[in-house]
Amino acid sequence: MRKHQCRQDENPGAPLRPTLQGLAVFFIAIATVATAACTATRPDERLHSTLWVQASAEYAVITRQVFKMAKDEIDEDLASTNRVRPLAIIVDVDQTILDNSGQTARSIIAGSGFRSADWTEWVNEASAPGVPGALEYLQYVAAQGVAVFYVTNRSAEKEDATRRNLEQLGFPLNPETDMILTRLEQPGWTRDKASRRQWLASRFEVLQILGDELSDFLSLPPGTDAETRLHMAQSHHEKWGRQWFMLPNPIYGSWERALTPDGSSIYDAPMEQKIRSLKTQ
Repeated sequence: MRKHQCRQDENPGAPLRPTLQGLAVFFIAIATVATAACTATRPDERLHSTLWVQASAEYAVITRQVFKMAKDEIDEDLASTNRVRPLAIIVDVDQTILDNSGQTARSIIAGSGFRSADWTEWVNEASAPGVPGALEYLQYVAAQGVAVFYVTNRSAEKEDATRRNLEQLGFPLNPETDMILTRLEQPGWTRDKASRRQWLASRFEVLQILGDELSDFLSLPPGTDAETRLHMAQSHHEKWGRQWFMLPNPIYGSWERALTPDGSSIYDAPMEQKIRSLKTQ
């Protein structure tokens, strides 16, 4: 078979005449190398925390341990007191009972960071797996006659997809009652979940709240810094492990925004600013 030879080989004395196609291939190759180099030198800082959630035995042990503690407390509450009002618990959705680390992994691989369009696509897929231990705990609670309300800051238009995801996994839902209370579903239901917690507390005796960040339990004023957050959490020490149960979420949350003066994500902050937030003692 005759091998193809370029014009330069056929006429060594002729000047090089690159084609438009050749130039296009050249510049695409340069752009690809530059993109790869940029990705290699600027890794997404959520990488290790996402790997820990997805791959470590420790994460699954901790979440199952939290749900077991919550179950033990439910048993104690039901055995010790006669209740007059109907009973309920409140659970957050994202990184409390549904694991969205897969969506974070996609953005890490793509090098895109968080994008609302990607998040909407993920929610609409309705394929997030359950956090280890969540399904067994909530099925047990519902079997005891305790209503489970899902208080989430997913927006109201995402409620149907959220319901599909929960139903497919077998989480308890009452078809005759709206158990999923989303952001902006009703007037006054803002990102601050206090109004929804109060709405439920006026109708039920809320035995427990489960979430993955402090705002699932308390109202955090805008600009609340890390020291204030810690003080607020400690001022309710008697509730932790009895009525309030925190799930681990190292990937994102209001904790990281509390470390920046303007409340922006710590992941976007300069490295020197992050280092200043470290404590050496």
